[in-house]
Amino acid sequence: MHLLLESNSVQEFLTRELDRRVKVNPRYSQRGFARNLGLSPGELSEILRGKRKLGLKASLKISRAMGFNPAETKHLLHLSQIEKSKDWNIETRLTTEPAPLTASAVDQDVFHLLSEWFYFAVLNLVETSDFTWNSIWIAKRVGITRAQAKIAMERLLRVGLVKRENGRTKSVNDIVLSTAGVPSEAIRNYHKQLLKKAIDALDFQPVQERDISGVGFAFNPKDIESIRREVSEFQDKLISKYGKGKLTEVYHLEIAFFRLSEGGTTREQ
Repeated sequence: MHLLLESNSVQEFLTRELDRRVKVNPRYSQRGFARNLGLSPGELSEILRGKRKLGLKASLKISRAMGFNPAETKHLLHLSQIEKSKDWNIETRLTTEPAPLTASAVDQDVFHLLSEWFYFAVLNLVETSDFTWNSIWIAKRVGITRAQAKIAMERLLRVGLVKRENGRTKSVNDIVLSTAGVPSEAIRNYHKQLLKKAIDALDFQPVQERDISGVGFAFNPKDIESIRREVSEFQDKLISKYGKGKLTEVYHLEIAFFRLSEGGTTREQ
């Protein structure tokens, strides 16, 4: 269940997001949360206590600052609108809130695909030369249970990412999955799991079979969009160059670019 989309008020929405961040980083504070939201500590305190209403413009600004996905943004805007309606004595019920997370079976499938690491591992395994459409074989190759392998096989077929024809299995490259309505929580969980797999690789995979490295450098945050674009181009180039020929194993490239310093400004003065 995605907690942000279950919120019934702006206060509950923001409190749940603050609680999530504190669980990830116990040093994270309400003051830091206010700074990330672009609010003063006093303003945030009043909003959380219901003493101050959050306008639509401020809600949109907060959504952008937090990186909320379309469903989360729409829900926060909706909650803000409800609060304004109460001020105007207009009856507004939560039955008109945005489409629920599981609006359709496909949406639910996409949610699971983006929240568990092994689905795309199985999808990539389809491209290997000795691939076998068998749950026991897949479970052994990916390091998951047979039950997980069966679920992955069924879901990949249902979404249309895998096709079975004349006893043969192949991946479908022209399918584009829309992440609209899929909570960013699912995507965060996906990356957390893969980062954990990277940590395991440090301990259990010989150095000849992996490459884990990093570099730190001073950086101007105004160039973040350029970094994202170049990383995306690099990934496409890598796949195009090495994703052909006789493929025998599944690898994952996880690039993490994040701020290490604290207390400075995130925008150019």
